[in-house]
Amino acid sequence: MKSTDNTIQGKYLQEASILLAHEGFDTHAGDGELLPVAFKGSPLCQITVNGGVRYRSEDVDTEVMSDALDKVTSIVATTAEYMRLMENAPPLNASSLDAPYKQLLDFNGYVLGGMESKYGVQFTTWQWSYDRGGLVCGHYCDNNYAAAKKDFALRAGLVPEEKQFTTEQLIEIYRCCADTMTSDIPLTCEQEERIEEIQTQITEMVPDYAERMKAAIEQDASQQQVT
Repeated sequence: MKSTDNTIQGKYLQEASILLAHEGFDTHAGDGELLPVAFKGSPLCQITVNGGVRYRSEDVDTEVMSDALDKVTSIVATTAEYMRLMENAPPLNASSLDAPYKQLLDFNGYVLGGMESKYGVQFTTWQWSYDRGGLVCGHYCDNNYAAAKKDFALRAGLVPEEKQFTTEQLIEIYRCCADTMTSDIPLTCEQEERIEEIQTQITEMVPDYAERMKAAIEQDASQQQVT
C-alpha cells in the first residue's frame, strides 16, 4: 500500500501495511478508511483506521488462516501502540542528532527515540551524555518496536538483565524442546501441550528462529566433524 495521506489515520494504515508486508501479507489500497489484507492469495481481513480488525468467518475457517489472523491482530495492536506514542511525543533534541527523531521514553539516563521513514518507524536507544546535551552509544533496532522496548528496559535498568534469556539461550531451549518431543521419553498430553506452548512463545520472541536454528545445527555438525 502506497499512501500520501498525512493524517494520523493515514499514517497508521501506511505503517501497518509496511509491517504486514514484512511478515508476508499482501495489502492493497482501500477506501481510506480500511486496509484490505490478503494471505497466500486469499482475502483475510480489513484493518480499520482505529486499529480494529474486521473479517468474515468464512475467510478464516482453516487453521492456517486463523493463525494468520491472530498474527495480523498482534501486528495491528503493536502498530497502533507506537503510532499513538509517535503522534504525541515531543521532538528529541540533542546536539549530536540531526535526524527528526521523537522522544518516546526517557529514564535513568537513557532514551528511546522513533523516526518516521519510508521503511516504517525506525527505533533507536541512546545514553544521554553527562550534561544531557548529546546522545552516545546508539543501539539501532530498525522498525522492531518490541526489540527497541526490550533494549531500552534493559539499558535503563527497568528489567534486570540477569533475569532475561539471550537469543542463543532461547534457541537452545527450543532445540531441547524439539528433541524431547521426538525422543522416546513418555510424555502426558499436558506435558506435550506445555512444551508446544514454550516453543510457540520462543518463535514469537525470536522471529528468525528458523534461520538461527539452522545455523546452530550446522555449527554443531561442523564442530563434530572437526573433533
